[in-house]
Parts: sequence; C-alpha cells; structure tokens
Amino acid sequence: MNRLFQWLVPTAPEAIRVEVERRQLASVQQHVPMIYVIATLNLFIVMAVCAHNDIDPRYWVWMSGLGVLAIVRTVMWLRRERTVLPPERVSVTLKRSALIAFVSLLGMGAFTAITFVTGAFARSTLIPISLAFGSMSIAHCFATLRPSAVSAIALGIVPTSVVLIAVGSFDAQVLGFSMLSVAVLMIRFVAVQFDHLVTELQLKHEVYELAHTDALTNLRNRRALVELIEKNLVAGTPFAVALLDLDGFKEVNDRLGHPVGDELLRVVGNRLAAGCGSAGTVGRLGGDEFMVVLDAADLSGRIRTMLEQLCQPTQLAGESVMVQASLGHSLFPRDGTTTATLLAAADAALYANKRERKGPTTEADAEASGSANRRRHRTS
Repeated sequence: MNRLFQWLVPTAPEAIRVEVERRQLASVQQHVPMIYVIATLNLFIVMAVCAHNDIDPRYWVWMSGLGVLAIVRTVMWLRRERTVLPPERVSVTLKRSALIAFVSLLGMGAFTAITFVTGAFARSTLIPISLAFGSMSIAHCFATLRPSAVSAIALGIVPTSVVLIAVGSFDAQVLGFSMLSVAVLMIRFVAVQFDHLVTELQLKHEVYELAHTDALTNLRNRRALVELIEKNLVAGTPFAVALLDLDGFKEVNDRLGHPVGDELLRVVGNRLAAGCGSAGTVGRLGGDEFMVVLDAADLSGRIRTMLEQLCQPTQLAGESVMVQASLGHSLFPRDGTTTATLLAAADAALYANKRERKGPTTEADAEASGSANRRRHRTS
C-alpha cells in the first residue's frame, strides 16, 4: 500500500521542487482554458439532446448555469496565465485546480451512472461516451500531475464502464470494456509524464550546478557569483561584496605540495561558509581568491566572525598551518550600482588592507598590484 501511495503521489527532489511545480502549473495553464471550452460545448450538446428527447427542462436546464460558470473560469485562467505567481501560490493553485477537477468529475460520473440506470435518455450510451472523452481530456490536461490525472480517469471512466458492463445491453457492455481498455492505456500514458518531467529538470539542474560550481571546493564559481550580484542589483536591497585573498598560500603550496594546498583551500571555503551562515554566499574565484556576497545587516560583525573562524591553525600534512587572509568589501548602493563598480571598490579595499598588513609600499607597486587584480576581476 505504501508503494502504491508513493507511486500515485510522487515527490520531486527538493532542489528542483519549485521548478517542477512551475512547469506543472504552466502545463495546466496551457490546457485548462481549452478544457473549459470543450466542457461548455459538451454541456450545450447534452442540453440539445435533452431538448430533442422532450425531457422535462427541470432535469437539465441547470446545465446552462454550469456552462456560464465554465465560460467565467476560462476567462479567469486566460488572465492568470499572464501572472507570475510566488512559489507558495503555485502549489496552492495546483491543489485547488486538482480539487475542482476531482469534484466536477465525481459529480459528472454520478450523473452519468444515474441517467444510464434510470434510462433517462433514449440514446443511453451518449452521455457515457461524452464523459469518457471529457475525462481523457482532463487527464491529458493534468498529465504532469499524476494524482489528478489518474483520478480523472478513475472517476470519469472506470465507474461508468462498470455500470455499463453490469446492467447494460450487449452493445453497452462492449462499450464498457472498450472504455476500460482506454482507461488502462491513459493511466499508462500519464504515469510516466511526471517521471519524464523530473528527469528533464534534474538533468538541467545538474548541468547548471556543474557550470556554476568550483570543482575543487564545491563552492559557487565566478559565473554564479556574478549572476547572484546581478540578481541582487535587480532586487535593489542593500548587500555587500567581500573579496578575500590568502596570505602566504604560495609558500604553503610550494613547501607542502599541491594536494596539501588544495586541502587548505577546501578548509578555507568551509570556514568561510560556516562564518557567514545563511546570510551570505561564498565562492572561489580561482587560485587563493574567494568572494562572499553578504546581507548588509550587521556587516562588520559577520566579516569579523568569518575572519575569526578562518584564522585558526589547521593541521595539514602532520603540521600546524596558520591561515591568514586580507579582505576588502564594497556595499551596494554606497560604493557602486553595477557589478563592475562593486568589484572594483572591493578590490581597492582588499589591496588597501594588504598594504596595511605588509607595511608601506611604493605608490607604483600599489598601483601595479591594484591594476593587475582589477583585470582579473573585470566582468564582461
């Protein structure tokens, strides 16, 4: 039973959950208006059949109200398609749409079974056939939502087919078996749609991660950090960009070897990530250069915490290695309003910090160092 439930109500990996729900909503938004149009058309067809068979209007005139409601819902969905919803609204909209489809099919299934058993229509198989087509259309609309799609088939086709087989004529029984075979085929079709969607988005996510992750430290790389800065610039809320450069890394690398140097870089990355916590994103630009994109709140305190955690002795290759670093930061919008100006300001602050730590240098040396580093951080 547990396996059946997991199959019927699958969950997407957390890393792509929001994107899966957005794709599901986009699919539903694309198909639902057409479903309402088809439902409206079928309602008027049923009403025409009722009128043709001289059925008392009291038994079918209420369908006109459903037709008007379907038209209103069509307009609402067409307007909603142009609106970008926040993640929490996406999930609520999907659940609400699935509930509406469930209740509608439950009502139509009951109506179809009752009209067939009571013989309310001269052409008794017309309504079940219409319901089967409608159910398959709804299942196709909700194909990426496995519970909703399977429910549409189960409610719209299976009960009516069972009624046709149990109490119908030979022709009705043949129709019932045919509808059941189509239901099995449709369930098989919709069952794999969610898996295909998850596989596609998982692959896309993995490719994105490979392109935006530093292979050595598993931190964000330059491309990812620049994208994050540009995203924050669009948001317009204050944030800081901190550049950090290890002091004495070349000597450690030369003396203890590159594998030890790589391990030191991983230790530094982990300590920076722990120091800034959820308030920032740490990345490696290359070599022994790191960048942190931070919230502006309590900036000096967070930088102090990062440096305190960073500048602790590290046991590498059987000896204690002291980690030292220079850091400079810039603040949006105080120090710049573009990626290039923020990086240039942080770069200047970094080299000012280096000069303070190393003592006086000539103006020419300072300018040469700053120019070289600015070229390294230049973005296109």
